[in-house]
Amino acid sequence: MRKLACFILLMSLFIACKKDHPASSMPDNGLQGKWTFVSVTTVFRDSVGNVLPAGMVYPNPPDAYYQFNKDGSWVSKFVSDGMDDIDNQGFYRSVSDTGFVIYNTGQHAYTEDCKIYSLTSSEFIFSHRRNTKFNGVTPGSEEYIFKLTR
Repeated sequence: MRKLACFILLMSLFIACKKDHPASSMPDNGLQGKWTFVSVTTVFRDSVGNVLPAGMVYPNPPDAYYQFNKDGSWVSKFVSDGMDDIDNQGFYRSVSDTGFVIYNTGQHAYTEDCKIYSLTSSEFIFSHRRNTKFNGVTPGSEEYIFKLTR
């Protein structure tokens, strides 16, 4: 009886300590891989969503990229002088074919819902929006539209 109890205990531990955890690997939904910046467009909106005329299109910053990994982590580099390289990292989670969530775990920790405009094997266009106050008073939002290629 004692041997049977030991056997059951060992089997329980073996089954509970399974090495392949499904949450540790994400299915490839097309996001995975290294994406190089083509441009970043900013769109500013007032509190009711009307576009304000101050938006800009910024061309490809040298060596700028997003990297989405199979384990659900991401890293990005935007500023080419090395000042912005360390803390742009975290985790991401797909929520639909047209959206995903970025969790930044770096110095400026935040969570952002992202909208996918286009995702092919060679081009990825997505955006995220942040609430802000213009001149420190007037509520509104700023949207960043990222155009990336492989």
